[in-house]
Amino acid sequence: MLSKYPKTAKLKDGTEVVIRPLARDDFDQLLAFFESLPEEDRLFLRHDVSDPEIVRKWTEELDLERVIPLVAFDGEELVADGSLHFMPHEWMKHVGHIRLATARSLRNKGLGGLIVRELVALATNRNLEKLQVYVIEDNVGAIKMCEAVGFEKAAVLKGMFKDRSWKSRDLAIMVNDVADLDRILEEWIQFSTLPGYRAPGAGA
Repeated sequence: MLSKYPKTAKLKDGTEVVIRPLARDDFDQLLAFFESLPEEDRLFLRHDVSDPEIVRKWTEELDLERVIPLVAFDGEELVADGSLHFMPHEWMKHVGHIRLATARSLRNKGLGGLIVRELVALATNRNLEKLQVYVIEDNVGAIKMCEAVGFEKAAVLKGMFKDRSWKSRDLAIMVNDVADLDRILEEWIQFSTLPGYRAPGAGA
């Protein structure tokens, strides 16, 4: 499934990005990407991405049976990081978990939806039945993006999350069936202003 990468796509404003799996050599670009995120964005991330050792571990300990990480590049700049996580427990083998972060300069241009679409395709290939996303409930932009591609709130856990400033936040668990999400994303791509995918170097 990963042999289809890298892929090239154009965003709504014409920006061309290349999507591919994370590689060991991406440490510097990945760290720079996380360092470029506004502090308010990093508050909502599960890990302290300002810690180089955490980022280094992600690039050096790649395990595609546990996590499939995808990144997007605008030229030499890494502008998005998304990952599909597989559940280790037998009773949740059919469920995957998605995480996503995008550069603020490219938000509302379709980049997040493109990465999610790729992760859904990977989930389909791995025979997953459901996907879930954890989102801080007052992160309105993330909630809207998830809803736009078919996720629905399954539960809201009050005070379940502590951000980097140690403030309690409500955690929304958003879920969708993989088959339904795949269909919704295909329709979203078809009727949006985004052009179709094409192989790197191919004509428009």
